Amino acid sequence: MAQNGKKGEFTWKIQHIPYIGEALKRLRNDKNLTQQQLSSLCSINRPYISMLERNVKQPKLTIIFLLAAGLEMKPSELVREIVNYY
Repeated sequence: MAQNGKKGEFTWKIQHIPYIGEALKRLRNDKNLTQQQLSSLCSINRPYISMLERNVKQPKLTIIFLLAAGLEMKPSELVREIVNYY
């Protein structure tokens, strides 16, 4: 899927955005949080956070909001960090 019928940056981002694992792990580590601590802060079980970080699972929008709250950032900031990671 390309913007305005052209292949380019938009297409590249669509192909890579689903894999948030590395960006999520970096953000968590930057805040000196363990998976268990992040789990408690955002009410998501620790094994699920592990699966996200390993790109085994892909989060729904509600999970993005919960993760952002646990990381003390806006959901839009979390998405921006994920996009900028690539």
